[in-house]
Amino acid sequence: MLLPILPLDYDLAAPADIPAGDGHRAARVLVRWHGVPLVVIQVPVVGGMVLSREVGLRVMARHQPRLGRELARHALMGNGISRPLRVGAHGPDPVVKGHPTISVAVCTRDRPEDMAKCLAAIAALRVAPMEVIVVDNAPATEATAELVRNRFPQFRYIREETPGLDHARNRAIAEASGEIIAYTDDDVMVDPGWVEALGRVFAEDPAVGLVAGLIEPAELETDAQALFERYGGFGRGCVRSYLQSKPGIPMTWDLVGAGQLGAGANMAIRRSLFEKIGQFDPALDVGTPTLGGGDHEIFFRCIRSGVICLYEPTAVVRHRHRRTREELSKLLYSYGYATRCFFEREAAEFPADRPAIRKLARWWWRHWAWDRWRRSMWAPTWFPREMVNREIRGYRDGKSGYRKARSKIVPDESRRPDAFQIAPSNDGSGLAKTGLVVVDIDKPLRPLTEGLDRDSLEVLVRWQGKPLGRLHLPCKRTTIVPSRLADEISRVFWWEVLTLGDEDPSISWSRHVADLQDRLNPHRNDALELPDSVGVSLIIATCDRPADLRRCLESIFALETKRRLQVIVVDNRPGLAGIREVLGDFPSVELVEEPKPGSSYARNAGWAAAREEIVAMTDDDMVVSPDWLERLLAPFVRADVAAVTGHTLPASLENEAELRFEAYGGFGRGYHAREFDEYWFHQWKRRAVPTWQLGGTGNMAFRRALFDDPQVGPFEECLGSGVPAGVGEDTLWFYQVLRAGHVVLYEPAAVAWHHHRVSMDGLKRQLAAYSRGHVAYHLVTLLKFRDKRAVVRLAYELPRSMMTRVWSKLRGHYDYPWKLLAIEGCGMLLGPWALWRSKRHVRRHGPGARPGMDAGISR
Repeated sequence: MLLPILPLDYDLAAPADIPAGDGHRAARVLVRWHGVPLVVIQVPVVGGMVLSREVGLRVMARHQPRLGRELARHALMGNGISRPLRVGAHGPDPVVKGHPTISVAVCTRDRPEDMAKCLAAIAALRVAPMEVIVVDNAPATEATAELVRNRFPQFRYIREETPGLDHARNRAIAEASGEIIAYTDDDVMVDPGWVEALGRVFAEDPAVGLVAGLIEPAELETDAQALFERYGGFGRGCVRSYLQSKPGIPMTWDLVGAGQLGAGANMAIRRSLFEKIGQFDPALDVGTPTLGGGDHEIFFRCIRSGVICLYEPTAVVRHRHRRTREELSKLLYSYGYATRCFFEREAAEFPADRPAIRKLARWWWRHWAWDRWRRSMWAPTWFPREMVNREIRGYRDGKSGYRKARSKIVPDESRRPDAFQIAPSNDGSGLAKTGLVVVDIDKPLRPLTEGLDRDSLEVLVRWQGKPLGRLHLPCKRTTIVPSRLADEISRVFWWEVLTLGDEDPSISWSRHVADLQDRLNPHRNDALELPDSVGVSLIIATCDRPADLRRCLESIFALETKRRLQVIVVDNRPGLAGIREVLGDFPSVELVEEPKPGSSYARNAGWAAAREEIVAMTDDDMVVSPDWLERLLAPFVRADVAAVTGHTLPASLENEAELRFEAYGGFGRGYHAREFDEYWFHQWKRRAVPTWQLGGTGNMAFRRALFDDPQVGPFEECLGSGVPAGVGEDTLWFYQVLRAGHVVLYEPAAVAWHHHRVSMDGLKRQLAAYSRGHVAYHLVTLLKFRDKRAVVRLAYELPRSMMTRVWSKLRGHYDYPWKLLAIEGCGMLLGPWALWRSKRHVRRHGPGARPGMDAGISR
């Protein structure tokens, strides 16, 4: 994985470069717009900085709709839209007065170091809460009490002797004085605007009973922390969402899954609501046999009561995830166990909801557990299968776990603090009632009180009398306040709000894009470049082609560069006079003789002889452009980039063989820059990763340190030209680079020219080797890395592709020669046999050059 990754905040309203510190190659950026979270993206570290242009580029390239929705929402929250919007008019949301009083409760147990960071963040809040209560749950030492007494005397310390997180949460209810109780954990650092965001939501809508906020990682230093985020983490995105049930009728299964709101490390509840729904269940969560689930259970009862439960991403906290795999394994086991206990608890307490709970349990098995287990089987690099198994095992072990814990912890049912006090009613019986409402956005949005006696509203949205669209809005017999109405309109009609019914809305939107582009990506002339002090080792592998080698070297020594250049020629068929004669005209070139046949042997020998930080490679049948090297090296200014490939074009197209090879696919990979990273690598859930899209070893550069990386290392010597398997060593190496979490860039401006085979016989041998090598590559990923996606490629995609081409040829829609099709098909069939022969070849010749070995430079 690309670790460590720096989590940070970035506001587009004040673009600026941010120092990333030493050691970080990428940053996980929570992008905001005037404080409102928009999206979470990963941004490279360039020259020790997170550059504003890198953030702006990614936001504009991938997240324009999200930015458009925020622009529309903010405009709708104003005094009416009287004229077309301008980006410059967007500012912070207006201040909401009359916030309810908030008590912050932090429950802890014997983690004083984490607690110190947590309390320091709370002390730095922009809007101070009414009170901060530290509930120390059955502590073994006095460390937390001393911490609060000595460093944070303004906070109130409470000692709760009964172990269990929900006991501590209930103690906070008894001690708190505020109208709202906001809970967080000791391993959390709250955002400076956390309490302010919570207070705004509760002040805007009296019908809101529960708010859960965004939980972002505080650090991503270890693979366990990164794996937890990949598995799902605590975050629920940057889009506000509302959950509400209709009193008097059974819950739907999608509402039972209250975990979609977030987690207990960032939640706030109206204190008066506990009188109706009961307090936290002391038989659940950390410190009890059920291991967790107390937060999701209280979410469920809040939804069950009919109040609005809101996921509010502007209320941000940062959580320190478990640092080791052992801790992560225990956590996932507890999640599975607690989920089973949660299901059993709600099924016992709310019999009318049992069908929905059973449906959710089936969903959990099918779309959570099974899908993750299957994905870990197909692609083990995505997430360790043993971790998925731990959660499944926890779920199975949780059977009857809640009943046992409850009988032990709360033996007297009459004294349960978590009893649901709302009696069943028939208010939900009968047909659902819907009303039609007209909303004019050229005027300030008004509360839709029509929702008080309706289950839903059909909202016709107009601007200056012109209809923009109609919105279906569930209201469940509550008033729709302006802030929610703005959310819903901007979610569906953001385009219409920003363009205001223009006859050509694309032109209106293009003006916004141009304005945003100027603000987010200002033109700057101080672009960072790779220092000239960074040297390059350039490797050229050759095999008895002196004329081609001379032509290649002439282009190499015509390169426009000022940096140190170590040119290494690896002779893969030493002993012939032709190569040494050519090198006599290039005295600065270093010759490495590798007698073991195979291009991978040759490239590894050159790699071992390389001395510079960056290693570049080309082939003897290539000619490079004068600016090729500098363009190929430019992306290495980014700390996360491990390798760069360039654009390979045909040197000539004068005969049939050259034309047929280009029709086959050639070496070019297009005219647009592309970025390949671990997210791209893992997006292929059921299909083999198409690493052949990245380019090849004839036109690429990479960091020399990859040779020493145990997850990457040298080229696989049973693949490549010169061995029976044929090609495939470069696609396998790219696979290993991406699998390890590195980034590979394709830079089309780095142009090299390849001299294709000029005879049809040479082309036939080349295509046969490519077909064998492609199959062999997939077999290696299957056998070496247990990547079962290769089975789909070998057993389905390749046969289907060949049959499609044959069928097109039979129908006369494909002019590819039958002989070449037959050669490709035979090559695919011979792939397994060729790989077996190649492995015998490697066993016979032994391993090639490795780090620390004698480079074998002969002159």
